[in-house]
Amino acid sequence: MNLIESLSTTAQAIIVVLVFSGLTVAGLYFVRSKVSPEQLKLDHDVAGFTFSVVGAFYGVILAFVIVAVWQRFERANEKAEDESLALTNLYDLSAGFDQPQRGQLQDALHAYASRVIDHEFKQMAEYNYRLSSQEENLLWQLLLKYAPASPQQQTILDKSLDQMSALSDARRLRYVYYSEDLPSVIWIVIYVGCVITLGFSYFFSTHLFRSQAIMSATFAALIGLTILAISELATPYQGAVVVSDEGFRFLVDSMDSDHAKAAARALAPPAAQSSP
Repeated sequence: MNLIESLSTTAQAIIVVLVFSGLTVAGLYFVRSKVSPEQLKLDHDVAGFTFSVVGAFYGVILAFVIVAVWQRFERANEKAEDESLALTNLYDLSAGFDQPQRGQLQDALHAYASRVIDHEFKQMAEYNYRLSSQEENLLWQLLLKYAPASPQQQTILDKSLDQMSALSDARRLRYVYYSEDLPSVIWIVIYVGCVITLGFSYFFSTHLFRSQAIMSATFAALIGLTILAISELATPYQGAVVVSDEGFRFLVDSMDSDHAKAAARALAPPAAQSSP
């Protein structure tokens, strides 16, 4: 795992601000040591117009990319929620099945959700996830071999199959969003554009070097933080900002609670079980 991705969002932001600002000020210092402010002021009119065009063009690119990756992150989060919701609906529908199919289906659902939480999300965060269909196939087998004994059970089975289809679709899309990143050409445009835009700021000069250094450092920090946001949102399952697995955790907690209540009722004395 990349070292910076293991840090908190605040730590990443501080590092990015220090690196971008430090390198920009160092470059400005180097240019000012080679070119006098008087020479730079002679070209302020042309440089100012060119810098406005370059800055506006680069700003549009960053805005377009950050909106695109934000929408992609939202879709990835939505599909994870759809997967956990379909799993929850299957658990609720399993109450209409006869034993032993009911218990087998609920155990399979618990195993599926537990694997997602304990293994798959962690593997996706570490870039070593491989799509496995073992738990999914078991759910399909349990549903397809179930023989309903009444029209009501047939309706429950049909709805369960619909939820299972939704679960399978959402699971595959989760893998798609995990395995895809921004195209390399986009990153090239972002970083080359960053160098060009910050480089153009060296064509200006102020009376005090400190003033220009502060302005350039602030400009560089803003660009760096924007690139950091793009990098975080472009990888929905890695980094400090990731898709939540809260839906799966809520389902597992509900299953464990139901199991504990059922076990308590089974161990309770007959008089206690019959009492209101």
